[in-house]
Amino acid sequence: MPDTIVLAANRGYALKSSRTLLIQRLLKAGCRVVLATADDAESRELAAMGAILEPVHFARSGLAPIHDLRALLRMRSIYRRHRPRLVHHFHSKPIIAGTCAALLDRHNRPAIVNTITGLGHAFIAGGLQQRVVETGFRFALPRADTTIFQNSDDLELFRNKGLVRSEQARMILGSGIDLQHHAVVDRSTRAPGSETVLMIGRLLGQKGIREFAEIATAVRRSMPGVSFLLAGEEDPTHPDAMPRDWISRQHDIAYAGRVSDVRALMAKADLLLFPSYREGVPRVVMEAAASGLPTVAFDVPGVREAVEPGVTGILIPFGDVRRMAEETQRLLVDGHARNVMGAQARTLAERRFDVREVTASYLQIYRTLGLNLP
Repeated sequence: MPDTIVLAANRGYALKSSRTLLIQRLLKAGCRVVLATADDAESRELAAMGAILEPVHFARSGLAPIHDLRALLRMRSIYRRHRPRLVHHFHSKPIIAGTCAALLDRHNRPAIVNTITGLGHAFIAGGLQQRVVETGFRFALPRADTTIFQNSDDLELFRNKGLVRSEQARMILGSGIDLQHHAVVDRSTRAPGSETVLMIGRLLGQKGIREFAEIATAVRRSMPGVSFLLAGEEDPTHPDAMPRDWISRQHDIAYAGRVSDVRALMAKADLLLFPSYREGVPRVVMEAAASGLPTVAFDVPGVREAVEPGVTGILIPFGDVRRMAEETQRLLVDGHARNVMGAQARTLAERRFDVREVTASYLQIYRTLGLNLP
């Protein structure tokens, strides 16, 4: 009988955007792949490839004890029915609920792998939410077989807090991107004075939406021909959601909504602005690098893993919006510097962000936990 592997995540987008190759490799190896995630368009696309979709609703609105308990019981039901050899959880609620569910079945305890993809709102906001999430991690992570971190800051934080044992922790940089999917864009022949500054991210305060709008206003005072373009989905149930009417009142930025394929926006852009407060390793910065687009961002965990300061972009001390605006304007004026940084960004992407390398690292961890994979 083939090995069964369960992959659990908040929603299908997280699995399709970053783990499609992993799922393909597992299916090719003859494994049964079960997806415990939201029943959405991306999940159904993966199911059409041969994976089995088991819908689970993980509440993304902060503390939701009843919904979280339902998710745990649903995960327990999935594990009892499919009897997986290994389970791999992504995001905090699937990690905590999924690990607890796996531990409840003493007769068929699967190997447990967890990936910390970023610490999100709870750790940024602090207070009760952070304490609750930390308590969940403190129970779940030491009882798992392996916990994967995507950046060194998160790994060090969890070690210092005693949330993970050093011997079970692994570092795999980011989730990787398909470098063949993102071609290098030649921006060297563009006429100056009408550049486009791009930001892509969910409409959350912690993504730096307010800072993006503030910088757009500051830069356009002296460079009115520059366009500031924001793309990203609304997330109204999130505790840090930005009101849609606030976006509509920002006259210095254009909002493109959610975009499923970022390549056209990347090709149009001359600079990526990314004032996020904290990340795992931001996919959009890796995608920008792959297309030869430099980035201006805050020097925060996760982001500093994706930008080489002064080489592939500029890192600004967190919260210094004035300096970020100044550096953005400086690079908009200096097209040569942008082009040099963009070329070096592509080189960095080829060296560090290849999804094939990330997938190979995941599969090797699975082998060490007993899966018979080629």
